[in-house]
Amino acid sequence: MGSKWVDVKEFEGIVKMLRFFAAIRNYSFVDRVGNALNPETVEVAIRDALRTFTSIYDSAASDEKGFRYFELEEAGAKRKVYLPAKPREDEVASFVRAVWEDVGVARRVAIMAMSVPAREAEG
Repeated sequence: MGSKWVDVKEFEGIVKMLRFFAAIRNYSFVDRVGNALNPETVEVAIRDALRTFTSIYDSAASDEKGFRYFELEEAGAKRKVYLPAKPREDEVASFVRAVWEDVGVARRVAIMAMSVPAREAEG
């Protein structure tokens, strides 16, 4: 079974959204996307992730610069986890199309979501 290589950089918004869930220790969406055996499972997982993310995003507090954040409580201390922008509609549609062509795209997106962004690794 051959698969066409798709650069997952074009799905950066989805990667960032899944990375946010990983940062708040909610791995269910990343696991569902990364372990999906068929495109329908990925679609349902992304739909659920978008719904949950939108709910969090719309009710999130903003700092003095206007950046939205989620307050995560760990070991009795609170820390801010900043929210990325919501993935664009065209990006989500493109991602779903790519997944229907090759479900491996979803695995690569999930892997990217769990990795350390290059900017953090450098600094």
